Amino acid sequence: MNKTFKQLGADSAYLLSGFPIALPAFVITVTGFAVGIGTVVVWMGVPILAATLLAMRGLAAAGRVQLAGVLGTPVERPHYRRAAEDASPLRRFLTPLADGQSWLNLLWGLVNFPLAVAGFAVALSWWAATVASLAYPLYGWVIRRAAGDGDGLEYATRWLGWGDSYLAVSALAFAGGLVMALLLPLVLRGFALTQANLSRGLLASLTDADAPNGPVRSALADAEVTRVQERLSAA
Repeated sequence: MNKTFKQLGADSAYLLSGFPIALPAFVITVTGFAVGIGTVVVWMGVPILAATLLAMRGLAAAGRVQLAGVLGTPVERPHYRRAAEDASPLRRFLTPLADGQSWLNLLWGLVNFPLAVAGFAVALSWWAATVASLAYPLYGWVIRRAAGDGDGLEYATRWLGWGDSYLAVSALAFAGGLVMALLLPLVLRGFALTQANLSRGLLASLTDADAPNGPVRSALADAEVTRVQERLSAA
């Protein structure tokens, strides 16, 4: 039972805190990529794309930290492509353009957003409905007095043959709260696992354990970064 409550707390925290991370990640991804691609023909888009990829590393790190509590296992740090030690500042700045994990971070910012919105909405509304239903006997009388004719639950209690007394209405609301409380861990666990597994697949695909020591070099990628560097320097 203690393990269930602990996992429920971890899943709830993940779903509720995931939206504040997913929102800026989505805005940076869409805005930076759209502006960068739209202006790449005049070479201004190249540094914009590089800056977008660098900005996403921080948000990706924040999203990665949350995964251990949901998945129950530590998530390895990703491997980011590094420029050579003697590389110029401009070349270091443009290195993310040739880095696979940086582009996966950008993809995560796009596809994670709808899942984060759904998970946040379900977690918040389910928790609110559960607490409100379980606590109904404590405050329901205020609603009945203010509404005069009741709050609508008496129609259900009459249909069940319980009458329309405050005790019957409170019992129905409390029973509904118990059902929602029993389903709460299962529902939130499903949403949390779906979002966390997707995030792990994108944010930890290229880890340090999969890469050799030192900077990873690719002739084609290096040539492209060099060409961009020369164009920007000449501009």
